[in-house]
Amino acid sequence: MALSVVDYIRKRDEKRDKDGIVIEFDGRKITRDEYWKLVEHYKNYFLSQGFFYGCGKPVTICNRNVPEYEFMYMALLELGAIVSTVSLSFFMSDIKRHTIDKGADTIVLSAEYITPELKKILQDINSGKNKIKRIIFTSAGDFRSEENEQKYNNQYDFKQLINSLDLPKDIEIVYPGEIKSKYSNNFSIIKNDSSINLLDHNATYSNTGGTTTGIPKCAVHTHRGIIELLKAHENDIFPEFPVKEGDKSLLLIPISHITSQFYALLLRRASGADIIYNPGAFEPDKITKALVEDEISDVIAPFGLYVAVAHSPLKEGDLKYLKPSCGGEPTPLGPTKVVNDLLMKAGSEPIVIGGGSTEFGSAIMTTYGIIGRENETGVLIPNAEAKIINPLTRKDVQPGERGILYAKCPWQMKEYLNDQKATQSFYNYIDDEGNIWGTNNDIAAVTGEYNDKPIYSICGRVNDFVLPVDGTKRYTPGITFSGNKIDPVDLSKGKFLFDMRDKLLNVPGVIEAEALLISNNKEDKSGVPVVNLVIARNLNPVDIIKEVYDSYSEEDKFVPEGLIFRTNFARSLATDKRETVSLHDERTDYYCLSKDGEILKVTIPENGDIIYEPVTNTEDIKPLNPPAPRKILVK
Repeated sequence: MALSVVDYIRKRDEKRDKDGIVIEFDGRKITRDEYWKLVEHYKNYFLSQGFFYGCGKPVTICNRNVPEYEFMYMALLELGAIVSTVSLSFFMSDIKRHTIDKGADTIVLSAEYITPELKKILQDINSGKNKIKRIIFTSAGDFRSEENEQKYNNQYDFKQLINSLDLPKDIEIVYPGEIKSKYSNNFSIIKNDSSINLLDHNATYSNTGGTTTGIPKCAVHTHRGIIELLKAHENDIFPEFPVKEGDKSLLLIPISHITSQFYALLLRRASGADIIYNPGAFEPDKITKALVEDEISDVIAPFGLYVAVAHSPLKEGDLKYLKPSCGGEPTPLGPTKVVNDLLMKAGSEPIVIGGGSTEFGSAIMTTYGIIGRENETGVLIPNAEAKIINPLTRKDVQPGERGILYAKCPWQMKEYLNDQKATQSFYNYIDDEGNIWGTNNDIAAVTGEYNDKPIYSICGRVNDFVLPVDGTKRYTPGITFSGNKIDPVDLSKGKFLFDMRDKLLNVPGVIEAEALLISNNKEDKSGVPVVNLVIARNLNPVDIIKEVYDSYSEEDKFVPEGLIFRTNFARSLATDKRETVSLHDERTDYYCLSKDGEILKVTIPENGDIIYEPVTNTEDIKPLNPPAPRKILVK
């Protein structure tokens, strides 16, 4: 019997070729046998630092997308540490809440993330009762091929860079490469019982997404829960799951939240895949080069990745091995078709999309038959269950009728960390058999069947996202509870943001749509609501502008004041502390139509009135590169 999620993966690997390649990174290839020796090496390091089997110590990791992260992550999980992996945006906005407030005394941090802002945050980190004991700095140069590793790391003077942070004297600093360079006999290891059963121990605590839960919370998953997720994707249970032993999985997105941990890493590792760490992030040319030259068969990423790929100069036969999959809510039929047509022309299979939430181990649904789909979220993954409840009667709805989606699965979260009230609000329904169901208050309906399985469509989220428009606040109402029952709510209001996004995405040629704000000045906490659009290649933005504005009527609650055309971008509507993405330091021009149907270019100066001028040369309206957005707090 497996004692931890790492033990479960290790036992599955024992039946596989120990000389098989399991990691590739910039010219370096790591075999299965070498991989487990490296995990053991890092585990010995943590044992030498006072960690022990079943330690239950929280550790916060904010790392670049590199193999060393994986060795540390697996080593810590096997010891029973509780690992929180957070994205840089969360980490920088509230480093304290993700570390010492969770009881963490160890941070793992990429040295490449060092900035003046980080320096200011870290200097104050030990001012309270709880303390950070050590910061382990890593480099994205390590574990490349020997030549490329040296070339990369020579760009930096890591000691000088880290010393410039002026960290408190009581924080132990581990410099990049220090752990890697030590051999096992350099560690003073305290022997303790390695046979402790960790199955019901906490393994991870993951920040939830703001768009799903309003204010992000912290979902805790146990080793047993993660193993159940991995089991649900084994070949005999879930034969449609696209990843098989020997597949090459391109890992692009940093392991910064639960989708990346569970699906991009642990599920691929348990499936026996060769994980290729690619530092190219979301650069279309680098992604395409990796997909073609490395003969990639599997990528898990946001839909925006495939938008980027679809904008690359793919040729017939380039993607003959690819079985693409992505997380997040499915896009409507229009953009999915545009991207799929381009990918399939290059030889790829159509995209498989997973839907779910952090609370349910990232995904409980997946969509097949995507070529002919119609904006559904999908069918349930094996061993997951769902039902749709009328929030007023607390009874199951009729087929096709909208209600609140409830679900349960063996891999769902245990609780929200240190938040009993939020946990009770999530698990607020008990059926006649005594089963407890959880909900994120998603509005959903059963809209059809696929292979004799019901298709679920999530058509809005009832949360408390706020968007200031014209001096007023427009928002979707939050679900409230009285006596453990849901208070009456108008479900039609909950689909406000989805209606806006779906309207734009169903305009022919629009692949992605993202609402955001352009602030009038650096002190402005609201701003002008505009929409970022990614459109299919070779389309005329002028036609899109007219098509978008013609699609609106006086009854629409949200009409964007302007449109911006981008080559690609990552969707991020709401994030930590109910903040909204804003082009805060970029006075981006946008386009709109006058009442007379004339296209206007709109400019917002640093200080002064907004300038409207007619567009005389429509060839000037071209897609721009993605901006570097910042977040602003919406009060």
